[in-house]
Amino acid sequence: MADALTPPFLLAALLLCLAGAAKLRSPAGASRALAALGLTAGRGLVRAFAAGELAFGLAAVFDPGRVVAGAVAGVYGIFVAVAMALARRHAACGCFGESERPASVAQAILSLALALVALAAAAVALPHGLGWVLGRAPAPAATLLLGTAGAAYGAVLAYTEVPRAWAAWSET
Repeated sequence: MADALTPPFLLAALLLCLAGAAKLRSPAGASRALAALGLTAGRGLVRAFAAGELAFGLAAVFDPGRVVAGAVAGVYGIFVAVAMALARRHAACGCFGESERPASVAQAILSLALALVALAAAAVALPHGLGWVLGRAPAPAATLLLGTAGAAYGAVLAYTEVPRAWAAWSET
């Protein structure tokens, strides 16, 4: 079971890293998203959260213990609630830095799926970290790394481009 959970858990961890790094670089979008929810959060607070997001992601990549997996599940659980609230308000989430695209239910569903993966990792079977992947034979290791990177790219597109495409399609 741990082998099966490793790729999706690494995906969840990698997305936290990417989103955290993007918000560190460009916190204004997330700050506006929190303002749309009635919460005051300056760029410094957003950057502090983003640093935590990046730290959880890196910990999950390198040493996915139960506490880390539980924290990752909790962070994605928060993302589900935030995405749903922002989608109801047609407000952008700033998930990956600057973006004026409104949040969507699709973002909440993706976050829920990642939260469930992390919850399974915490409760059922701990996935392996990056060291385990790199310790495989070259072909399986490369396949896992390329597959995870491709899935991360697809997930970022799902968070950032699907809402815009959906809105454009819904308007026609």
